[in-house]
Amino acid sequence: MLEEVSPEMVPPPWTVGDIARGVAVVVAIFIPILFVMVVGAVLIFGVEGYSDHLVILTLLGSFALYGALVFGAWRFSIAKYRCGWGTLGFRSFNVKRGLIVVAVALCAALSINFLYGVVVTHFGIEHLEPMPFPPEYTQGAVNIAMLSFLVVFLAPFVEETFFRGFVFSGIGKRFGYGWGAVLSALLFALAHLQLGALVPIFLLGLLLAWLYWRTRSLWTCIFTHFAYNSLILLFMILFQG
Repeated sequence: MLEEVSPEMVPPPWTVGDIARGVAVVVAIFIPILFVMVVGAVLIFGVEGYSDHLVILTLLGSFALYGALVFGAWRFSIAKYRCGWGTLGFRSFNVKRGLIVVAVALCAALSINFLYGVVVTHFGIEHLEPMPFPPEYTQGAVNIAMLSFLVVFLAPFVEETFFRGFVFSGIGKRFGYGWGAVLSALLFALAHLQLGALVPIFLLGLLLAWLYWRTRSLWTCIFTHFAYNSLILLFMILFQG
């Protein structure tokens, strides 16, 4: 049970109110940037030319979102309470035990992803499957390089910092780590803005919250997220590209 917290799971100083402010800051930063990028691209390239640059604009928008997430988590944790990055979960862990639970979480995440695909196919609701990357994203060395850096390296670091290190631990301190896992996983899933990915990403969020609670370190979550995204991206490039 997640409620059986050991003395090593030190509650963070930030509050649920800080988390709400962090989310608000992310939205307040990202929406104007996205608006300026879209309007600027239409003015520069025109309505027809805009679609030709959609890939690079989408990737740049993702970079802006991740920057906003890091700033939101940092502003209402480390900056506000003058604590170290270790408070956000960047702590050492027992490597042997950590790799075992990472392997368990990764296998569980891939199994859930596979079973979800089987279920939606069986019931004829393929529209609820996660959407693959459009072919344009894997065409050209620049697009592939940017997509790989974004999905494989940047996403695991930023998303784990915000959703597990900041949101999960903060909600867990106030309402218990079971609720922290559920609410942070739900926010994690909603942030991906894809109906078909809502269920598998929510379950992935639960697994990553459990992993953070189990190891007390965000590094295990980042490594699991890195491995999961790497395998999913490789599969999409090889079989859906």
